[in-house]
Amino acid sequence: MRSIFVLKITMISLLFFSAVSALYEGAVPAFAATNRAVQQRRADDARREFSSFIDGFFAGTRRDWNIPGMAFAAVANGEVIYLKGYGTADMKSGTPVSADATLFRVGGISTAITAAALLQLAESGRVGLDEDVNIFLRRWKLPAAFGVPVTFRNILTHTGGFDGKELEINAPTSADERNYGLRLQKIMPARYTPPGRYYSYSRMGYALLGSIIERYSRQNFPAAVNKHIFQPLGMKNSTFSPDADQMSRLAAGYDSEGAPVGYDYFYDMPASSMSSTASDMGRFMLAQLGEGALGRNRILSPMYANSMLRRHFSPHPLIEGTGLAYREKFVGGLRTLQLSGGIPGYSSFMMLIPEKNFGLFFAANASGLEFSSDLAKAVVDRFFAPQSERSREAPPVSQTTPIPPDIAGFYRHNGISRHTAEKVMYLMRDQLKVSSSGDIVTISHTRDDKPATHWAPLSAGSGDIYRRADGNGEPAEEYAFFERGEDGVTALVIGDVSSTYDKLPIYEGYYRQMIIMLCFASATVVSLLGVVAGVAVNKGKLPWEKGLRSATELWSISLLFCGIQISFIACLLASIYYLGGEFKIFVPYQVKALFTIPLAGCLLLAWFWFRLLENLLKPDYHWAEKLLLVTVAALETCYIFYLANWRLLGFMF
Repeated sequence: MRSIFVLKITMISLLFFSAVSALYEGAVPAFAATNRAVQQRRADDARREFSSFIDGFFAGTRRDWNIPGMAFAAVANGEVIYLKGYGTADMKSGTPVSADATLFRVGGISTAITAAALLQLAESGRVGLDEDVNIFLRRWKLPAAFGVPVTFRNILTHTGGFDGKELEINAPTSADERNYGLRLQKIMPARYTPPGRYYSYSRMGYALLGSIIERYSRQNFPAAVNKHIFQPLGMKNSTFSPDADQMSRLAAGYDSEGAPVGYDYFYDMPASSMSSTASDMGRFMLAQLGEGALGRNRILSPMYANSMLRRHFSPHPLIEGTGLAYREKFVGGLRTLQLSGGIPGYSSFMMLIPEKNFGLFFAANASGLEFSSDLAKAVVDRFFAPQSERSREAPPVSQTTPIPPDIAGFYRHNGISRHTAEKVMYLMRDQLKVSSSGDIVTISHTRDDKPATHWAPLSAGSGDIYRRADGNGEPAEEYAFFERGEDGVTALVIGDVSSTYDKLPIYEGYYRQMIIMLCFASATVVSLLGVVAGVAVNKGKLPWEKGLRSATELWSISLLFCGIQISFIACLLASIYYLGGEFKIFVPYQVKALFTIPLAGCLLLAWFWFRLLENLLKPDYHWAEKLLLVTVAALETCYIFYLANWRLLGFMF
C-alpha cells in the first residue's frame, strides 16, 4: 500500500511540474514578444522625437542661411534612425532633394575615405604608419628638410609641416583631375616646420596619400576607392569622379548670395572631390562606428577602424586633438569626432560620438554655412544631456602663477603659404593680438568684429596653458596653449588644433605693417614735393651758375621708384579683380610678368643710392635736403625688404 501511495504522489508531482513547465514555456515567448514590442515602441518614439527636433532645427536654419536644399542622415546603435531631404536640388528645375538619390559634394569629408583606404594598405602590411612616405614614392621625392622624414601618420593627422596652398590647385578638366598625380611634384607646397610639431590642415598631403593608394591598387584613385570602400559598404551613389548619371543627380551648387556656382575639379582630389548621398554617408558612419564592418562586409579590422577615432596628436592634453582625418571636439562634455567640408557651392558636416554609437551627417548646396557647431550642440543637449554633464579634469585656475612676458605679440593662423607669393593674400587679414595685465591674458582681433576674450593661467606646473575666464556665452570649458621652442613662444592654440596660430616676428605685426605702408606713402609724397620744389628753386639757373641748388635729379629718381612700385600694386590688384577666378587653375604668364616691375625698381633704387652718395659732399645742396634724401632712400629700401618678406620680389610661385 505504501509503494502505491508513493507512486501516486510521484505521478501527481510529475503532472504538476509538467503543467507549470508548459505554462512557463508559453509565457516566455509571450513576455519576450511584449518586451520587444515595448522596445520597438520606445525606438519609434525616439525616432519621432528626433525627426521632429531635426525638422524644426532645419526649418529655421534653411530660412536664416538661404539654403536651397540639403540632406540629413543620423545613425544610432547600428541602424539609420533618420534620413531626409529638404528643399530643392536645383532651383531652376525645382527638383526636390532626395536623401537616397541626390548627390552632394562633401569637400573635406573626403579625407575620411582616403584615410580608410590608406589604413587598408597598413592593415595588409604594405605600408607602416610611421614609415617615411618617400620610400613609397617612385617618380619624385619630398625634398629633404629639417632632418626628419614625413610619415603617413604625420599626413593623416595634418602634422606634416606643409605650407598652405590656395592657388593653382584646381584642375581645368575631369581628365586632369583624375591624373592629378602627374602634377603633384609641381604644386606640392614646401614644408615650414619639422613634421609632428604643429597641426596645419593640408589637402595636398592627402593628395600625396591618394597617389600611393593608386600605386598599390594599380588603379586610378576613384576606381580604387570604389572597389575597396564603396562597393563593400553598398555606397552605390558615392564617387570621386561622377559619371553622366551621377552628374544628372548632383545638386546644383550656389554661393552665399544664391548665385549658381560651376563644377570645380581639384588636383587634391583625394581630399576634396567626393560626391555622395545622405543615405550612403549613413552607411559609412555605421561602418565607422561598427569597428569597420557593415553587416557581413568589412573594410577595416576593429583595430584600424578604432584607430581612426582615437587621438593621435595634441600639443597638450587639454587641447582637443586629431584622430586620423577626424578632428576631436568636446560637445557638452562628450568627445566627438568631426569633419567639415566646404567647397564652392557646397557645405557639409559629419559628427561621430563613439561613446554613444551615434553619428550624423548633413550636406547642402550652398557655400559658407557655419551652423554645424550649433547643430552639434543642439543635438547633444537635447538627446545626451543627462550623460554629458561632466567635464575634463583640469588643474584649478591659479592666482599666483606669473604670466611670461614673451606670450605678448601678434599671431596669425598657420594655414598660409610662407614660401610663395600667395603669402600676400594674408597681408590684411585678421591677426590675434595677445597682451597681459596682472594675472589675466587678453586675446583680441585686429580685423574681425569679435569681442576680446580673457584667460587665466592654470596652476603652476601645468605649462603655458590658460583657461577661459569670462562668460560671453561661449563654452565654459575652453583652453588656450602657448607652444614653446628654443627661442620662446612660437605658436598659440585655442580650443582645438585647427585653431593654431603662428607667433609673428615684430615687423609682421598688423600695426607695424600699417606703419611701413604709411612710411612708403610718405616717401612718395615727399619725393613728389621734392621734384616740384626743386624745379621751382632751380628755375632760371644755368648749370654753371653758383649758389644753392636743389637735387632735382635725385628727387626725380626717387619719385620714379615710388611710381614703379605703385604701378606694380595697381596692376596686381587689377589682375586679381579681373582674372582672380583663373588663379585657382593657373596664374597667367601676363600676371607673372608683372613681378619684373619690383625687380626693375630694385635697380632704380641702387642707382638712386649711387647718385645720392656721389652728391652728398657737394656744397651746392643744402644739408637738410641731403638728410631728407637719405631718409627717403632708407624708407624705400625698407619697402624693398617689405616686398621680399611678402614674396613679391621675384617669381615666387
